[in-house]
Amino acid sequence: MRGALIPMKSPAESKSRLADVLDARERAELALAMLVDIITACNDSEMFDVVSVVSGDSDVFWVAREHGAKPIAEPATLSGLNDGLTFGVRYLARRVGCDEVVIFPADIPLVRPIDVCSVVNALASRDERRVALVRATDNGTNALGLRPPEVIPMRFGRDSASAHAVEAATAGVDCVELDLERLRFDVDAAADVEALAALSVGAATRGWLDARASYGPAISNAGS
Repeated sequence: MRGALIPMKSPAESKSRLADVLDARERAELALAMLVDIITACNDSEMFDVVSVVSGDSDVFWVAREHGAKPIAEPATLSGLNDGLTFGVRYLARRVGCDEVVIFPADIPLVRPIDVCSVVNALASRDERRVALVRATDNGTNALGLRPPEVIPMRFGRDSASAHAVEAATAGVDCVELDLERLRFDVDAAADVEALAALSVGAATRGWLDARASYGPAISNAGS
């Protein structure tokens, strides 16, 4: 059984580094639009028995259910992304029965179902243990395939791709790195927002852009 896991913090707290170009409401709406796009890509890939979103936010749960994903409510006692993902991975492995989990962040608006398929297919091997990894442009982790789900600990954060590769090597696990152009891009800075309009983003993110043409001046000034 295979599961997709997408972490998502409260939309009101999302993308604070974009505060110079987007106000709080705009950041929340963009964050939810990108969440919808990765949920849709996972569902449309038809590679998963369950697509799940781990969060502590009720609005995120509503959006997840509306778009065919299973909400996983993280305990309020958890602190930080890695704790939430560890909880989500354990839930999928021990409660749902997944023997493979693929983690995607909620801010990769270029993702397509074929990219999702590529990550899943990279886990295929005669070996019982394998990790599949996609590095973001800034050496973060924009996809992490795990078989079995708890094969390495979570090391998301700065330079997490290198950290995950080290964890795999330490555990003696084969780590397959994929160079997938659309998955290298994520939205973390003003320049990323500026780039969105010219890129082939998912339908929900495109809707966010089209419905807010007034963002144009703010976006164009993002790098000034």
